[in-house]
Amino acid sequence: MNVLTTILSATKLRESKKGQHREGILLQGTVEPGQSITQKVEIGTAGTIVTARMSGYFSTLDIVGGKLIDDGVCHLRGQLIDTDGNLALYNDFVPLALVLSPGRMKVQKMVIAGVDTTVDNYLKASAGIADAAAPSGYLYEMQEFTHPFTINSYIRLDIKNDALAPNKFAIYFDCIRVTRK
Repeated sequence: MNVLTTILSATKLRESKKGQHREGILLQGTVEPGQSITQKVEIGTAGTIVTARMSGYFSTLDIVGGKLIDDGVCHLRGQLIDTDGNLALYNDFVPLALVLSPGRMKVQKMVIAGVDTTVDNYLKASAGIADAAAPSGYLYEMQEFTHPFTINSYIRLDIKNDALAPNKFAIYFDCIRVTRK
């Protein structure tokens, strides 16, 4: 016998779903060399957001010997903050490679100061050998990240770039918005 069908009637299930819906929140941007930025998104007044999972990517660009290269090293560090009570969700700035899946985004070209620039692989740039960078194939698994963000607060991301080149990032939160019935 199915426990759910005996304990929860169709009416009870319908009532429990009222006032809830899935939602996605995206934070993205480019951090200039040696700089830090703040990205934030307002939760609004429609209801509390409860995050369930997050995923994202980042680029791994740097300048070595005057050349723009993809060295495969995560130069971006971030700090997630719930602005309700200014609650830092990590103890310190965490490398994005530790918390984001699929993670590294391999870059072939990038526009810098209006100029379309080709990105070299680290091995090719430093040793003059054939392009042997790690492939950009990923094992994709969203990270569990459960946190309630209250009405009129923000999800804020402070992010720093330690490289000599600009790096891009994006973080997506899979959420449930709980509104008043």
